Amino acid sequence: MSGFPAWLAYAALAIFWLNTLLIAAAGWGECRRLLGRWGAQARVGVVVEGTGPAGQVAIHRVRQVGRSKGDAAIWFHDRAYEGEVLGGVVAIEGEQVGLAGGTVWVERARQRAAAACPGPEAFAAARAPATRAAGWTRAVEVSIGTGDRVWLSQGPDGMLVADADPRRWRRKLMGLTAALVVGLPAVAGWCTALCLWPPVFGTVSKLGALATVVVFNLFQLMGKLHHEAIQPPATLALRGAWRAPA
Repeated sequence: MSGFPAWLAYAALAIFWLNTLLIAAAGWGECRRLLGRWGAQARVGVVVEGTGPAGQVAIHRVRQVGRSKGDAAIWFHDRAYEGEVLGGVVAIEGEQVGLAGGTVWVERARQRAAAACPGPEAFAAARAPATRAAGWTRAVEVSIGTGDRVWLSQGPDGMLVADADPRRWRRKLMGLTAALVVGLPAVAGWCTALCLWPPVFGTVSKLGALATVVVFNLFQLMGKLHHEAIQPPATLALRGAWRAPA
């Protein structure tokens, strides 16, 4: 185990562990930051009045561009996320709470329903502009209005208005982060054990080195996927696609 190849192998293993710990630390740090920002306890109530044109108290929009190759699909990419608290009154345990400004969270199921293709006519009308270089732009809009159940909590940007319990998102955030922080070092430890399996640089050790190279690249992807998945509902990627009705 002497000579340049051995030192190179150990240096590569050290870099692998440094990369692993940095990804895990970044995931943990982002989790703490998000919990610090959106971890306040929420109070549940019912909207009794909204100042929007149709009685809305809040609106969330995802601005998207759709592109197609002229085939049976239009693929959407998010461009911007917008939340607007129009104003109104929410009844919470006999108390009337007025709203004016803040952040809007809406359920993913409602967003997907609003983003779904309405029918063949809508797909046909969108496909032609979607084939152009600029693509076809649209806004996926979900509103919270009179009679809707809402959760309110005070955040750094004012009041958080959500149509689902924020604790669901917090459980998801902590669960995914725990999987990342525990899972990555566990897999890295398994790869390291294979790399150091006696005799070092034997068949099992070489297979461990190959596994380490594969896992090294997968960890980069896992860190990116974790970052996207834990974003709060206000900025969680929607994307999606329309497919030509059969």
